[in-house]
Amino acid sequence: MTAQTHFASETVGLALEATGQTMFEYDPSTGDLAWADLSAARSVFGFEENVSAPGMSELLSMLGDEHLVQRERAVETARAEKSAYTIEYALGDEAEGPWVEERGTWLPHGGTDKLIAMVRRIDEQKRREKNLSYLASYDELTGQLNRMRFIEILEETMRGVKTGTRHDALFFAGIDDVGTINNDFGIDVADQVIVEVAQRIDRALGNGGIFGRVAGTKFGILVHEGSPDTVLKTARNIMNAMRESIVLTQAGGIGVSVCIGATYLTKESGSAAQALSCAEAAFDQARRQGASSFQLFREDTDLASQRRKNNEMSDVILRALNDRRIYLAYQPIVTDITSEVTKYECLIRMRDENGSEVPAPSFIPAAERLGLVHLLDRRVLELATKDLAQNPDIALNVNLSWETVRDPVWAEGYLSHLRANARVCDRLTIELTETQMVDAIESSREFVAAIKSFGCKFAIDDFGAGYTSFRNLKALDIDVLKIDGSFVSGVSTSRENQLFVRTLLDLARNFGMKTVAEWVDDENDAQLLKALGVDYLQGYYIGKPAPLPRAEGEEERLAV
Repeated sequence: MTAQTHFASETVGLALEATGQTMFEYDPSTGDLAWADLSAARSVFGFEENVSAPGMSELLSMLGDEHLVQRERAVETARAEKSAYTIEYALGDEAEGPWVEERGTWLPHGGTDKLIAMVRRIDEQKRREKNLSYLASYDELTGQLNRMRFIEILEETMRGVKTGTRHDALFFAGIDDVGTINNDFGIDVADQVIVEVAQRIDRALGNGGIFGRVAGTKFGILVHEGSPDTVLKTARNIMNAMRESIVLTQAGGIGVSVCIGATYLTKESGSAAQALSCAEAAFDQARRQGASSFQLFREDTDLASQRRKNNEMSDVILRALNDRRIYLAYQPIVTDITSEVTKYECLIRMRDENGSEVPAPSFIPAAERLGLVHLLDRRVLELATKDLAQNPDIALNVNLSWETVRDPVWAEGYLSHLRANARVCDRLTIELTETQMVDAIESSREFVAAIKSFGCKFAIDDFGAGYTSFRNLKALDIDVLKIDGSFVSGVSTSRENQLFVRTLLDLARNFGMKTVAEWVDDENDAQLLKALGVDYLQGYYIGKPAPLPRAEGEEERLAV
């Protein structure tokens, strides 16, 4: 056996040792194993300085049985297929390591093949992988299950509940007055309290349940065999565990308590999210009663009812988006009563699974409350730009929520779609309500500048309902003011509304803005508004929201 081969040099050896790698050449016909640099091999494999160059048998003896089989299979497959291989294995105990990665290939040499392989230490990589694997399931602070893993286990449990093979109970426990601890002693002390509470819950449960940290100071707990006696006993044990002694922290002793909500898991509990919502609703009720309180979920719990409605409406909206049941109705905007209609406002509509229309007030407020309104904004924009591309003789107005404007990610997505459809932007007007815009004028200004750079026009909807200053009107470079309908409806018989409309019209003219009067519901109002100088009219007298009119002979379609 030779200790060194012709392919090695002092420079190569130093480079290999510096990078924690080594290289060897193996000739199976002779059994010779030659190292490119023995010092690098010692560094990688941890050989003692006085150990001579190890052969293949010594190298393989360092592998456990399973890794030995895996390596031999990889090496032989590479030889048969004339390909390279990569294999990771532990030298010694798999849990302790050290770990190495071997990359090799077979090269023809004379009448046989020789194996050339590079080996490097990957201990740090394995430690990172182990840590990431741990964090994927466990909470870094408490060492208990994290929210994601707890929900996964809850989902598995719910499947068993629905098949009648499980009868568990779900608890939601939260530490009382952690905000006060944070304020008085700091975050580090609050973390110590959270860790100690988790340990006490663990001891109180013993082998009778599973729990995880599902929020900052809140824990989800699954208890097997959720009978009424078991539920009450579990809640009592956890609450008593908090009272047994004060929590010793770096700031001194602190008394702790928890509030607990619980729900039985039954076939009617629904999904894991719905079950957790019920337990959380019971917890909220317990917290209303005061510190160290327990509440069992009841169907008439107000908070639970609201959460259930939110969950249901969230599902309705998301399914409607996925099934393309969100569509547009188009309300005409005209320059005069007798003028041709070429401009429309796009009003969002939704059909349920049976094809019936869902009134906008039934899902728009819920979408705003649930953080889904930006999805509706994007869908409306997609439908509108598609209509503009297919109908070159019309112009459209679309409404936009403040939620989309203020979220950088969704705002950029909205702007990206406009950028991709810039060819129709000169016929598109984006509407934002005055009250929303005033809430954060700087964000509004940046967004308006962006949409106008693509050629879009910008309108303030419901103008007169907020408190926009002259400076803000000028700063935003507004094209259109849409007068709030409460000042338009019945304007022909109201001197106060007439005065207000005149004032808004004078303001708009001074800033070079066009005006639209909404809620125009009768002919007298329409004629007076035009006499006052309103540029556009919109309302039920002009036309109700409907599908886009089709050319004669063309089949009417819905924008879905």
